[in-house]
Amino acid sequence: MKRTLPPTTALLALALASAFAVAGDADDGYRRIEGGDFRSSVRYEETTRIVRVASFSLMARPVSNRAFAAFVARQPQWRRDRIPAVFASPGYLGHWATAETPGPALDPEAPVVHVNWYAADAYCRAQQARLPRFVEWEYAAAADATRRDARGDAAWRMRQVNDGTPHAIDAAPGAPANVYGIHGLHGAYWEWSEDYASLLGDGDRRGQQDGDALRYCGATAMSFNDPGDYGVVKRFVLLSALPPDATLGNLGFRCARSTP
Repeated sequence: MKRTLPPTTALLALALASAFAVAGDADDGYRRIEGGDFRSSVRYEETTRIVRVASFSLMARPVSNRAFAAFVARQPQWRRDRIPAVFASPGYLGHWATAETPGPALDPEAPVVHVNWYAADAYCRAQQARLPRFVEWEYAAAADATRRDARGDAAWRMRQVNDGTPHAIDAAPGAPANVYGIHGLHGAYWEWSEDYASLLGDGDRRGQQDGDALRYCGATAMSFNDPGDYGVVKRFVLLSALPPDATLGNLGFRCARSTP
């Protein structure tokens, strides 16, 4: 099944406008993650079980309501009342009190939700960053507070069945960061990935802008090396089923940066 993005001309215009913005008061708390060979739980076409993940930096926390409100103030084309219809859906920021502000009923430091892929991508571009690739999220999310790869701990893995709910491992306000200093990777909120719509292709091409990675829907092009890796399976299945204008009440995002 093919998935194509809406009109590229308008998308490029919005992306460029956001890319030239300065992030300003947005959260810039990135943490460096040293790369390495990784045993992915996802089996992609034309690849092996082991993939090479390059070093990268990831936001320590998801983008908050406060940070996203500052972004739409600087980039008003991403307000819910101004975003072009081809990039929006009825739920986009629909829970905010106004088109500009979340309002007093929402925690300003809570992860922003009801944000579609287009807006999340634009926010990250405005930080001279990008959305993380799925394998980067998987790599970082394999860690717990003391281990870079905690997936051999059966009890820790079983708790991932609650990912995306208030009962998730990292959902409690005082939940510790993982060994990289990253919070909330197994929290109450799922997150967009840069390559959510492709999620196929070999490990050294995933996420590159060569056009080939967008040929097929991920849900029909893969299987799992490890179906017991609940956090990965749930997020992969969810993301591969979404169109780019979709919004959910427990779907937010954070940004990543490649290491030169």
